[in-house]
Amino acid sequence: MRGLIGCGWRDCGRALPLLAFAASAAHAEGWGGSLGMSSDYVYRGVTQSDNQPSGQADVHYTGRSGWFAGVSAASARRDPGQSTSAEVDPYLGYQWPLARDWSARLDAVHHGYPWNNAGGHYDYDELSATLAYADRVFATLSFSPDTSVASTYASVSGRAALAYDLVLRQPLPHAFSLHAGVGYYDLRWAVNTGYVYWNGGLAYDLGPVQLDLSYIGTDATARRLFYGDLAVNRLVAGVLWQF
Repeated sequence: MRGLIGCGWRDCGRALPLLAFAASAAHAEGWGGSLGMSSDYVYRGVTQSDNQPSGQADVHYTGRSGWFAGVSAASARRDPGQSTSAEVDPYLGYQWPLARDWSARLDAVHHGYPWNNAGGHYDYDELSATLAYADRVFATLSFSPDTSVASTYASVSGRAALAYDLVLRQPLPHAFSLHAGVGYYDLRWAVNTGYVYWNGGLAYDLGPVQLDLSYIGTDATARRLFYGDLAVNRLVAGVLWQF
């Protein structure tokens, strides 16, 4: 899934911890997956689990030619008026090497909330392109033709949106690594504005198990745009087992 806490296996904002990001970028051929838990599920700076812990899972298959496909899931609570539900994201993509130390990836994902209240139209699709350097620098551009946004001012659905992400990862001695990410979510077609989100933290690799502690934040626009404490700065801890 979408690498360090607060980002994802597909970009700096997405569903599973960003600590899976670098490892997932170079999938071995065949079946694989992960199981994880985080103290909050944060996507592009905004909690998707109403500031509650979230369980997360992924299973995928990577072909010899670079194609991959899978499905990821996480417990979520997009609608504060209902009990915990789930986000289920089937995805398909292709990754390939470029020049020395460079690689690229294209992927498409459907973000679905099958058990959400019938009145909440949260489902949407997203296309992403990622350019990576030396498994340390990742730049991603994402486009959605049908994003839904429930903001303080209005709730809209079926609108276009763009996201720009830059993720940095620096290995350290003794299985530690530092990571940092910054992104901009362009929602001008939905709510006439956009906002900046960011994160930074420390990860520890115990073989198939990875631990992460990250601080995730947004700018003042996001805090005005979303209800209550949905976009406040927060410390997020997570653990991920990859198989």
